[in-house]
Parts: sequence; structure tokens; C-alpha cells
Amino acid sequence: MKAQIKPGYDNNRQELADIIPIPTPFTLFITPSQLCNFKCNYCTQSLGVNIKKRIGFNQQLLDDATFMTLANQAAELPGRFKRVLLTGLGEPLVNPNIAEMVTKLVSLDIAEKYEIFTNASLLTHGMSDRLISSSLTYLRISIQGLSSQQYKSVTGMEINFDELLENIKYFYEHRNNCKVYIKIIDSLLNDEADKKKFSHLFGNICDNIFIEHLLNAQPSMTDHYNDKVGNAATFYGEDSVAREVCPYIFYTLQTDANGNVFPCPPLGLPLSFSLGNINDISLKDIWNGEKLRSLRLLQLKGNRNNHPVCGKCNCYKAFTPESDNIDNHTDRVIKLLQGVI
Repeated sequence: MKAQIKPGYDNNRQELADIIPIPTPFTLFITPSQLCNFKCNYCTQSLGVNIKKRIGFNQQLLDDATFMTLANQAAELPGRFKRVLLTGLGEPLVNPNIAEMVTKLVSLDIAEKYEIFTNASLLTHGMSDRLISSSLTYLRISIQGLSSQQYKSVTGMEINFDELLENIKYFYEHRNNCKVYIKIIDSLLNDEADKKKFSHLFGNICDNIFIEHLLNAQPSMTDHYNDKVGNAATFYGEDSVAREVCPYIFYTLQTDANGNVFPCPPLGLPLSFSLGNINDISLKDIWNGEKLRSLRLLQLKGNRNNHPVCGKCNCYKAFTPESDNIDNHTDRVIKLLQGVI
């Protein structure tokens, strides 16, 4: 196997408490599409129309005008993002302009890395050529089964599994400097034989490969996950540690296909949790604004459980490195945010 067995995160991390406040978010999550060609049984896309309507999830594409507003506002922040990840509650490759979006972001030089998270079912040779030409730096691929039959069971869709493999192989062999990460969730693998099969099928057509743990990373799915979901381990099989303060709100922003901005990356957040819309307030002003500052102070002062969204959310447990732990530094961070230090 050519690929390294390596989790999909950067382990070269600074102590978060030492660098707050951060002038530019480390990661900007952009949602190119809230439409998906799959309806995976562990995802919000599998929910009925009425439930989606109730939670305020609109199935639509990010239009060109909203994207351009977002891209230009992202360029106004004082520094570069460490990465921009085109992902969200939808399949990015459903958006016909996805490659052009990457090209535009690269031309503005807003980030160190430009990434897409995809199910790869639409990764035709033509799409691969366009993405590679866009200067994409990282392609993250989520595999939903080891056969066409399993894909049908998990996603509700018919796919040609051999064609999927060939298309991923094509991208890998023509990728230039773009890295490829392939993952599957553990609940889709029944035994050691399945794990070996996964490595055999995909281990020579990617740079990094990993079996991730299925856990609750979508608040909208709280009542719909099956009994295979647990919070004892992170996405990457490491011990999940409880935190009083969620670190995500100090270094990430997420935007949906309507231009609404959220303070953290969990998928399926209610619209009431939005910090604002980029058509009304700039990304820079949102990042430095009172709404986000108040949310941070609320958590730092030990009141996270009183928040209507944060108090019910355990999504931060998907990734809990010790470097992100600021629970023991809350007094100092409060003073920093209040301008006392």
C-alpha cells in the first residue's frame, strides 16, 4: 500500500490559549451546495422534507453573486486562512462552478491550502481535470461502502463501484501537487476482512488513508442516529475529552449557501445560531463583532450549558487535542478579549 495510514488533521498545532485572539480564522468552511446526490442514513440529507423545513435546512446551491461577495470579503481579513474547505451539508461537486470557485479563491491568495470534501461520485475525468487545473491542494474523499450493493444500502443511490474506483485513480494519477485523503467510517466495516479490503481497494490511489469513527457531528441528526454512534472517541479514534469551552469558536467560521455565517463547523446548525449574513455585514466585522465576542465570553465564564445551541451540543468531541484546551486559561483569555491585558 502506497498511502500512509494517517488521520485527516494537522498535528503541528500551537497552544490555542497562547494565540487568542486570532486576527484571521484558521479555517473557513464554505458550503458550495446544500444539495446532495446521496441520502446517507447517518446524514441530515436522509431526513424527510418536513423535518428539513422545520430545522431551516434549504436545499440549494451557493450562487455566483453570494460566492463572489464571500470571496472578496474573505480577502479583506488581515491575514491568510490556514485553509479554506469547500464542504457542508451537500455534495460540493453538484455545484457546476466548483472548480471556478477554487480558482477564484486561489487568485485572491486568501489561504495556505484549498480543500474539497466530496463523496467522489461525480468525480469524472473532466471534473478531475478542472479541479487539478484550479490549483486545489487537498481532496478529501468520503467512501460510503465497498461495493455497489453497500452504496445502495447506505446512500439510497445506485452507483457503479468499479467506475468510482477508476475515477479516483484517474484523479490520483494526474493530481500534480494536490494531496488525496480517503476515509471511511468504522460503522461501514463489519470486520477485519472489510478493513483489509478497504486498504486494498483504496490504499494505492491516495496519499493518506484512514478509518474514521462515526459520531454525532450534525446537531440536526441528534434524534436520528443509530446505536453505533458514541462520543467516547474522536473522529480519529483518539480519546474524546470533555471541555467547558468549545475551541472551535476561537478559530473557525462556517458559511452556508445563503451567506449565513456560523461560529463553528458542525453541520446542520439552526439559523438562529447565525452570526449574521455576508449580504448585511462583512466577514471581517462578523469575526471581530460583538455577537461572536459575547458567545466566547459566555463560554469562558462557565455558562455554555445555558446557551440554547451550545448547551445541547457535543460536536466539539469530534476532535479534542490537548493543544485546543483552554479550560485552564479562561481568566487570562477573558482579560484578553476584554482588552484588560
